[in-house]
Amino acid sequence: MLDIIVGDRLGSVSYFRRLASGDVDLIAEPLVEVAGKEIFLGYNSSPSVVDWNNDNLPDIVAGKLEGIPAGLHLYVNEGVAGDPLFNATDTVYCSGEPIELYASYPDFGDLNGDGLLDLIVGSTTGRIACYINSGTADLPVFEEFEDLVADGDVINFYSYVRPSICDWNEDGTPDILLADYSGEVYLYLGESAGGLQEAQTAYPLKLNPSSPAVEVLYATIELQDAAEVSVALYSVEGRLQFRESCGLLNSGIHPLQMDIRHIPAGVYLFIASAGGETASRSVVILD
Repeated sequence: MLDIIVGDRLGSVSYFRRLASGDVDLIAEPLVEVAGKEIFLGYNSSPSVVDWNNDNLPDIVAGKLEGIPAGLHLYVNEGVAGDPLFNATDTVYCSGEPIELYASYPDFGDLNGDGLLDLIVGSTTGRIACYINSGTADLPVFEEFEDLVADGDVINFYSYVRPSICDWNEDGTPDILLADYSGEVYLYLGESAGGLQEAQTAYPLKLNPSSPAVEVLYATIELQDAAEVSVALYSVEGRLQFRESCGLLNSGIHPLQMDIRHIPAGVYLFIASAGGETASRSVVILD
């Protein structure tokens, strides 16, 4: 089962282990350590799990707010399956020099179909730097980069961007989901002949809760198609606080209202599910 690695504002890396009791039931484990000390990257840690050296063990490449002297750090797993161990910190390089991007957010995928993992990095530039792996599966090498292009133009949001590689439409071609500083999410579909195009329908489901919330949590949910909708609230430790069914809703925007007087103050994850899709937002609840 897949677990979750999460970065945070303070620069730590948290590990949430998935429980066998359900798809979204998690338990918080101790902060991830390297050489016996908790990982601390300064601010805005953004870890990505990848098998860096092709040994079938999950390694971590993490970005951070500061880009100098290095924007990406590498933690190679020297443990065994089920028991990761990180003993050293390394740096990710391009042409022998550290990658120096601020608020860097890395992700990995095979972008050119050669069987090797390539690297993309979002940053404060608003663009997505793409580093094609010219090395091997056991030893990645990045010699140059290009900014990703969609519909003939460089993708540029002029501020923080966080990209993720996926196969959104399951056509065997890598696509990219991209979040910007506003919290919006955009979809860029990969083309079989190479390149990207911006999709016009990035959201089958939109969720916008009010935050902070006191006594009542207000939210709107936007659907592209009619679907059975349910909502749930989880603590940061993965404990379910409530789950409600909203029934069958038509396409369009729908207001939601939930009584949270029994929920302690804190930070929570609010999740909506509709037609096999999910959307989530963090919510702060006050006394």
